[in-house]
Amino acid sequence: MKVELDKKALFALASDTRIEILKALQPSRRTTTQLAEELSIDKAAIHRHLKKLEEGGFVTRQEDHGFVYYGLSWKARDIISPGDNTKIIIIFSSSWLLILASVSLLVLALNSTANRAFEAYGETQMAGGNQLSEATGGLGLEVLLPAVLLVVLAVLLTYIGYSRLRRPRQRPAEKDSPDEATS
Repeated sequence: MKVELDKKALFALASDTRIEILKALQPSRRTTTQLAEELSIDKAAIHRHLKKLEEGGFVTRQEDHGFVYYGLSWKARDIISPGDNTKIIIIFSSSWLLILASVSLLVLALNSTANRAFEAYGETQMAGGNQLSEATGGLGLEVLLPAVLLVVLAVLLTYIGYSRLRRPRQRPAEKDSPDEATS
């Protein structure tokens, strides 16, 4: 499912205390008293924060044997511990950013080399020489090495993302059909 955050949801996430409450609810549902004891916060403050989280769609309220339990909704679970698809998107985005950074580095280096060559050519023309000086050497190792390392890292991240994307998903175990049970 796709998590969409509206104004109320963003407001609910705008507090460090509410984020801590969501983290405390991650293992299992809890009552207001349990949350207040665990986080060392006043029960009334916990209750106000839980109301905001409930309005934002991050917390569900369940009454059970006279107690009110608060638990995480699917939206909160997906934000706190993102699923595989979110991780894959982050991996691919990071690899593209690394490729863009390496291309930018190479363009900057080529531009710098062209400027040095132009300046050296101007100096040799003023001195009356016909050859370019040694100052116009190729791309320096100080620029080429980081660019290559960024490309290698991008390729590695792309491979990791692709392998996670192609990994077979586990299907839930099917129950034995009545025909198989009698055989």
